[in-house]
Parts: sequence; C-alpha cells; structure tokens
Amino acid sequence: MKSRFFVLAFVGIAAPVAPAATFIVVNRGEYKTAEQAGNDEANVKWDDGDDTDDVICTENFAALELQRYLRMMAGPAGQNDYEIVDDEQVPQTGQLILIGNPRTNKAVKLSVTDFDELGPEGYIISVLPDSIHIGGEGRIGTLYGVYRFLDHIGVRWLSPGPNGEDVPQPSAFPLPSPVYISEKPAFVTRGFHAWEDRGDPDFFDWMARNRMNYWCVQVPDKAALKKRGIQMNCGGHVLMHRFISPAAAYPYHHSGFAGDDDRPTDPYAVSPDFQGDADKDGKLTYSEAHPEWYGLIGGKRSFRIQGDFGDNFCTSNRHACDEFFKNLVQDLIDGEWKDADSINFWTLDAGKWCQCEACKALGTPTDRNLLLVHRLRQEMKRAASENRLHRNVRVYFLAYSDVIEPPTRPLPDGFDYENCIATFFPIRRCYVHRFDDPACTEFNRSYMNHFIHWFVNPDRYYRGQIFIGEYYNVSRYKCLPIVFERTMSVDVSHYYEQGARHMHYMHCTSKSWGTKALTNWQLARMLWDPNLDSKAMLDDYFAHRYGPAAGKMRELYRLLDTALCNATPLKYHLVDRLNRNDKELLPTRHLRYEATRFDIDDAPDLVEMVASIDKCARMLDELQSQQWPEQVRARIAEDAGPIRYAADTLHFFDVLVQANQHVQAGRRDEAKTLLPEMKRLAKALEADTTSMKWSSSHASAANGLEASLVKKTYDRLVTELGKQ
Repeated sequence: MKSRFFVLAFVGIAAPVAPAATFIVVNRGEYKTAEQAGNDEANVKWDDGDDTDDVICTENFAALELQRYLRMMAGPAGQNDYEIVDDEQVPQTGQLILIGNPRTNKAVKLSVTDFDELGPEGYIISVLPDSIHIGGEGRIGTLYGVYRFLDHIGVRWLSPGPNGEDVPQPSAFPLPSPVYISEKPAFVTRGFHAWEDRGDPDFFDWMARNRMNYWCVQVPDKAALKKRGIQMNCGGHVLMHRFISPAAAYPYHHSGFAGDDDRPTDPYAVSPDFQGDADKDGKLTYSEAHPEWYGLIGGKRSFRIQGDFGDNFCTSNRHACDEFFKNLVQDLIDGEWKDADSINFWTLDAGKWCQCEACKALGTPTDRNLLLVHRLRQEMKRAASENRLHRNVRVYFLAYSDVIEPPTRPLPDGFDYENCIATFFPIRRCYVHRFDDPACTEFNRSYMNHFIHWFVNPDRYYRGQIFIGEYYNVSRYKCLPIVFERTMSVDVSHYYEQGARHMHYMHCTSKSWGTKALTNWQLARMLWDPNLDSKAMLDDYFAHRYGPAAGKMRELYRLLDTALCNATPLKYHLVDRLNRNDKELLPTRHLRYEATRFDIDDAPDLVEMVASIDKCARMLDELQSQQWPEQVRARIAEDAGPIRYAADTLHFFDVLVQANQHVQAGRRDEAKTLLPEMKRLAKALEADTTSMKWSSSHASAANGLEASLVKKTYDRLVTELGKQ
C-alpha cells in the first residue's frame, strides 16, 4: 500500500527549545523509569507468545530516543525538559508527546481503528496545538514513528556513528503546526544479507533509525536487535555441510559397526552399499554408513560437500532427506539458529545435482529444489504442531545460478506461498544500465528474461512473493566506492512495480562508509517508499551530509559514477583474461580500452574510467584544501580513502593492460618503461589495508593489491620484464 502523508498546515520547523514544559508519555509497566524499561532487553522474553514485555521495552526505548534528540536540538536550555512520564501519571499542565497506541498507552485518545491497517511497522504521527501522538499498531511501528518524526523536524542519520548524524542546531521552537502522517513500508523486508558477526551498536542503530529490518543471527546481543525490530536470518549454502556432511560422524548405533553402542538406535536400514569403516580411522561417518545418500555424479557417488561448495546430496533418497531435515529443524528449535526469524534455504553454491534416475525423474534442479523447500516447510509445521518449534520461521529459497531457470512443472499441492519466498539474485549484472534496459544485451538481458519467466509470465508455475537480492558490493568489487544512485533510482521502483516486496544486498560494509553512505541511505529511503522523488531525495542527502560543499560533492559523485559504474566487466571479465594471459583482453562492447561508442551495450571504457577518476581525485584534493565546517571536513576525509583506493585500482588495471598488450605484440622495451609505475601502484595498493576491510569475508581483502585480483598478472609481468 502506498504510504499516506497528510500535512494539515506544514511550515518550516526550527530546532526545539520548548517555551513550556513538554512531557513524553509512555507506559513503563512495572519499571520505575523509562531508562530501566527501555534498556532491559536482555531480560525480555521475546519469543514466548506474550508481547507485553516486548512492547514496554521497545516503546520506552522509543521514548528515550525521542528525548535524546529533542534535548540535543534544544541545546543547554532544554536539558531538563522532555521528561518521560508514565501513562498513569500524566501532568495536567504542559505539552504532551504520547508514545504508543490506545492498547499500549492509556493517555492516547486516537481511535483503535486508526491503527488497524498499519501492519507491524506502520505508524501515525498526529501533531496538534498542545500535543503530539506517535504510535504504531505494533511496537516497531511506534519506534519507526519516533524516527520518522525526528526526520520530519530535521534529524538525519546518514551513516553509523556520531559523524553520520545531522542534528539541527539549537534555536527557538514552538510546537510544529498541525501535521498528520500515516505511513507503512512498501517493502516488507529491508536490509542487508550477512552471515557473520560484523555489525556493531552504531551500525544497528543506523539500521533501526532508517527503518531497516534485516540482518543475520550471528550476533552476540540478539536482544538488542529484537528490541529494534531487526529480523535475524540464518542459513545459506552451508546447510548440507552442517546437517548431512559426508565426513560427519554417524550419530546412531549402527549394527555393522562396533564402538557406537552409546548412541541412539539407528532408524535406518543397513545400506546394501555399506562397506564399514572404509578409511579405517575407527570412526563411522555418514558417507560410510549410507553412501547412497549422496549425489551420483559421473556414475560414482560424490562425497564432495565442503562449506558452500560441492555436489548436492541425493534428494530423491527419502532417508537422506529425513536425516537432513530432522537435523536442520532441530537446530532451529534449540541450536545455533534458535533465534532466527527466517532461513536462507539454499543448496550448495552452483552445486551439481544428483544424476541418478530417481532424481532426474523429479525434474530440473529448480523443480527438485522446490520439492525440498516444500518438505522443509512441512517439517516446520509438524514441529510447531508438536509444540517443539514456537515461532514462525520464513523460508527464502533461490532463483539463482544452478536454479535460475524457472520451474517446469506445477509446485507441490499446499505449497506455502505466504512463508516460502523466492530470492532472485542477478549476480554479475551491469550497473551502467538499469536492470530492465533493453540496450544491455551482454549482461542484464539474460537476468531480465529469467525474472520475467519466474515472476511475470501469465503461464508461470511459481505464484509467490519476490525477494530481490542485489549486489551493491558483490564479492569481486572488493568495496570499491561505486555509486549506484542512478540505476537504483530506477531499479527499486521497477522491482516494486513487478511485485517485489522484499529486498536486500550482499556484503554491506558495516563501518567507515564514505561514499557508500549514499547507497545505503538511498536504499533505506526507497525500500520504504519506491516512488520518492529521486532529485529531492538527493538534494536532501547532499545538503545534510555536505552542507556548503554539497554542489561540488555532487559533481564529484557524478565523476565517480562514470569511473566505476562499469565495474562488472572490469572485475570479472578483465580480471580473468589478464590472469589467463589471454590475447584478447577486452572483447565485449561494454568495456574496450580506448573510448568507443556503440548503439547497444555502450559503457565507459577503460581510458574514460581513468580520466573520470583522475578528475574526481583532483576535485577531492581541491575540496580538502578548502575551509569547511568541522563535520563536513570529516565527511569529505571519510570519502577520500576509498576514492584514492579506486584511483590506484583503475590506474593499476590501465598499466597492466598496456604492459600486457606491449608484451604480446613483441614490444618488450615499451612494456619495460611501464614497470616503475606498475610497482609504484602495487606498493600503494598493498599499503591500503582499510578501504576493503569492513565487508564480509567474501568481499573484504587484506589490502588493495589482493583486492585487485590481478596480483598473478602483476607478478608475471614483473618477473618477465625484470629479466635482462
């Protein structure tokens, strides 16, 4: 549903120094203070089915957040104002800010029905001459309402930490003129795909304050995320390794093996292929007990399952599936993933599928994958009916790589479309062109065709929800400061129009964002409302982040976009061709060496990318030489490191391509003249150990030279050109 924003008499709002006492009213429950209630998340029973304590904790936290920023805006004169009081102790004089809804706060006079269609994250903000009401149907909606109100009066959270905040300076402030805002998010799921503990309190505060709600379960302080409404996800390509690894110990008392008498009775019949302890190590593994459980690849059973990669197990084998799902569901009940709100139910990354006749009869890899998804959901429901699993866990499955082709047959009867959702990942897509641009035939067209066949064609088999998994820091980009504003402004709206209601991207950096702040801030805004005026949104961002330097920084970002938007063919195709020492390094229309124009697939070529990053670097030097307010200067400095990393990277590619071409053409002397610059750039990249540091293990690197992915080419050329 489109958000509603009604302004009864909107005027510019100055920062608040209240003319009379203003009280924030919230239900404290049994707590003596809001500080106790809002910071006691460790003792809240978040998943017990009773949300009373959940609501008190989050709504008091919302009140504390509101008080903090109103006092910051008020300055010294307002430090004793904005007292938080209980809903049963409402003062008779002064102005009131009421937090919650009529069910959670006795002082709220709005009708209960006003909140009924807001959903768990929607809110109402009602500003009247003597009071303000901020509340949602759910506790997270109330928290989001507080953040939206603060945004309305000028606060911005552009990146994590104090340097990312923009809070209006103190000045005179009457209560705002009458305003009525009623909103709920366009996208249900909004956030970042992750699987490692690499967030921190500043990062999670930024997420909540920008109404982002998706991260991973691998965080120590899970209650802090629960309080902020951040859903925790588990799973990934590691499921087979975790729950049916061929090398894992067989957990039952096998009748053909001595030494496991203390284990539970084996529920499975002895395999006709059982060979005992084949490697004679005194232990019985899954693959030794049941080799038939694993994929038949090239006529032999494959036990190649390690981490994310390998060959999928034999999914037509009933007992293999029984064991796999038993272990997985038990982990959701009381294992490492017992706090997860959703699971990425993914088979091995680009894994091969079993070639036995029974598996082939189940259909394509996509058809087989959907049968597994259905089985998992059935097992979850059974565990819930047996009172073993006490929460709903959504299942996100793949439309990607080995299962990118749409299903070829009807899905199983009773497929749970409400809770089993396809995630579409257009890995290695182009960001020069928008996702649906027909002029991008070398990259995006194939992804768009898959998208249409999965989700748009009237005769498609899958009729469920769409989850978009974008790659604004795909692993090979290695945290380059790419600007996605231009394509994102179109793509997010397109995804929404096609029916997508869930979206994240992989490998978000969790600190030291620099230019990446725009990507993350824009994504948060557009996932809440994909129909935002992109120009107004950018005007707002640059004004708040860079103040008097906004105009020049906007031009710098335009140059940065030209320099790096063609990163996919650079970091995938060119990298591989350099490392293989191919004779033809730049065969696609998307990326040539000299500037070349095409009617389709046209994009900045390598010399144009280098020229743009040079202009960007010169502008950066000029900006840093000028006098700016302290916070603006700090933000420009935060941008500087990644931009210089990008400049060194592009120049490194440029000199490697030139040297390689000279060598292949027999111009060894010309190539040798490039050796000093090549070494200088390699040294500069190797010295940079921070620009590519704060992402996932897939997208981070030890230094810029490693992140270039062409050290192999560099070493080869240095050796070859260093010879006498």
